[in-house]
Amino acid sequence: MAFRQPNFAAAAIAAAKAHAVACYPEESCGLIVGPPGQEVYVACRNIAENPREDFHIDAQDQLAAGSALVAVVHSHPDKLARPSAADMRSQIATGLVWGIIALNAQDVAEPVWWGDFCLEQPLVGRSFVHGVNDCYSLIRAYYWQERRVMLPEFPRDAQWWHEGGDIYRDGFGQAGFIVIKPEVARPQDVFLGQVRSRVPNHGGIMLAGGLALHHL
Repeated sequence: MAFRQPNFAAAAIAAAKAHAVACYPEESCGLIVGPPGQEVYVACRNIAENPREDFHIDAQDQLAAGSALVAVVHSHPDKLARPSAADMRSQIATGLVWGIIALNAQDVAEPVWWGDFCLEQPLVGRSFVHGVNDCYSLIRAYYWQERRVMLPEFPRDAQWWHEGGDIYRDGFGQAGFIVIKPEVARPQDVFLGQVRSRVPNHGGIMLAGGLALHHL
């Protein structure tokens, strides 16, 4: 299985950033279409009811892109470039690379991309972005790279553990995990922890020699 990496044409990225600036303080949205190295950005109208907090692309715009569609991009005015649970659900539904452009009245950042291509990124040295490169993202990537096991993605908002969420205990059973006693744990097993939370909100991988791989 191969994943499309978001090495999109510089002109397409520049156009997406310019569109984000033009739409500020509302969220911009658009599509990246075309073959590798020749992608272009197609600006779309945001038809969401509250475009300052959300985006919605007309289905006809997506249909017009057809099989040339490779990525969906939207902006986060005055917010961090991290996907919401709704963003994550939509990315999973499309199976495409998605990108977020964070900006404020003075500056616009480079897009933060996410999707299943992240499974193939190096396990060590990741910059933390919740929902993109976080503790569960690292567990998914480890199981893909080391065991070729595709764990399900869990759409999640930032600090979901303070909002009634319990994604590890709710999701891991569905993914095929079982609870074991610590004394029988072995390398490649998952450990869970609680950090200022009533539910497990952190996890990692047991390694040999008493070591662990996790992303704080």
